[in-house]
Amino acid sequence: MQQEQGLNTSVFDEIIETGRIQARVRLAGQLAQLAADREASDYEKRSIIPTLLKLASDPVKQVRIELAEKLAKCEDLHPDVVFSIVADDSDIALPFLAETPSLDNFRMMAILKVGDQARQLIIAARANLADEAIAYICDKTEVEVCAALLDNEAIHIKAQYYRRLYTRFREVPEIVERLLARSDLPLEVRIMQAKRASGKVHSLMLERGWVAANDAEEIVVDAEETTLLKIMSSASDTELERLVPFVCNKGMMTPSVILRSACLGEMQVMAGALAYLSNQTKTRVLEIIKAGNAASLKGIYTRAGLPLSCFNIVLAACDASRQLSEMPAHLAKHRHGGLLIEYLLTRYQLDNGQDRSNLLDIVSRLGDDHARDLAKRLAAQMKFAA
Repeated sequence: MQQEQGLNTSVFDEIIETGRIQARVRLAGQLAQLAADREASDYEKRSIIPTLLKLASDPVKQVRIELAEKLAKCEDLHPDVVFSIVADDSDIALPFLAETPSLDNFRMMAILKVGDQARQLIIAARANLADEAIAYICDKTEVEVCAALLDNEAIHIKAQYYRRLYTRFREVPEIVERLLARSDLPLEVRIMQAKRASGKVHSLMLERGWVAANDAEEIVVDAEETTLLKIMSSASDTELERLVPFVCNKGMMTPSVILRSACLGEMQVMAGALAYLSNQTKTRVLEIIKAGNAASLKGIYTRAGLPLSCFNIVLAACDASRQLSEMPAHLAKHRHGGLLIEYLLTRYQLDNGQDRSNLLDIVSRLGDDHARDLAKRLAAQMKFAA
C-alpha cells in the first residue's frame, strides 16, 4: 500500500523556535490558508495541527492575530485549535468566535459553560444556535446574555424557552420588552404580561389616589379584558384551541369576558369559551350558532355556568353574526354592535322594559365605542320613559 506523502513539519518548528516575528506571522498566514484549502488532503491538515497550536500560543500577539483572522472562515478546524483561539485575549477571541463556522453544538455548549459573559454574548448572537444552547442560555445565563439571545432575529426560539425566560425575568423590563417584541412569542405569555401590567396600574392608581377605588377597578378590568380579547382574536385556530383552556384554567375567562366577546362580535373566542366551559366541541357550538338553534344554545350557555339573565346578549350576538356572515369582516365588525342592540330591543321575550334596559347597560360597558354610545343613550331614554 502506498503511504501518504506527509509534510516536512520540521521546518515549521524551526521557524517557530528561531524565526523572526515576521517569519512566524507569514507562517501563520500560510498554514491558515492550507487549513482552509478544500483541495488539501485530510492528512496534510492533520499534520499541521501541532504547529497551529504552537502559533495559537505564540508570545507575540501579532502572530496570534494573524492566525485567528486567517482561520476565522475555515471550516472543520480541529477543536483544540478552536479552543486555543477562543481562550486568547478578547480582542482576538471574540471576532473569531463570532465568525468561525467550526463551532458545532458541543463546542458551543463548552464555551457557554466555561466562558465568560463576553464569550456567552457572542454565542447568543450566532445564527446557528441549537436548542440545547438556547435552553442553557434561557436557564443559566445572566440578563445580558438572555437579552442578546432575544435580539438575535436569525434564530427560532421554541415556545417553552420563551416561557422559561418570562418565568425568570418577568420583573426585568429589558427582557420583558424584548419578549413582547418577538413576533412568535406565545400568546399566553402576552396575556400573563398584560394581566401583570394591569395589576401594577391598579396598585399605582390606588397608591397615588388618582381615582376612587371602584373607578380604578373598573378602568383596569376594562383595559385587561380588552387586551385579552385583542390577543385572543388575533390567534390562529390552532393557537386559540390552546389558548382558551389556558385562559379558563387561569380564571381569566370570566362571564364579563365572554359577554364582551359577544358584544364585540368576537364569535370564535366566544364559541371556544362556551365549548370549553360546557364540555362541548367548538365545532358543535358553531353549528348551533349557524343553525340559529336558540334552545340548544341556551343549554350550552347554562352548562357553561354563565348568568341566565345575560343570555339574550349572547343570543343577539349569534343572530347578528349570522345576519352579517355574508358581509366583509371589517364591515361586519362595524355593524355588529348596532345590530345586536337592535335585536335586544325588538326580539326575544323579555319580562319588562327594565330587563332590556339592564342588557343595554351591559352593552354600554362592554361594546365598542359606537355601541357603547348608542346603548347609553337608549338606556337613558328607556329609564326616562319609565
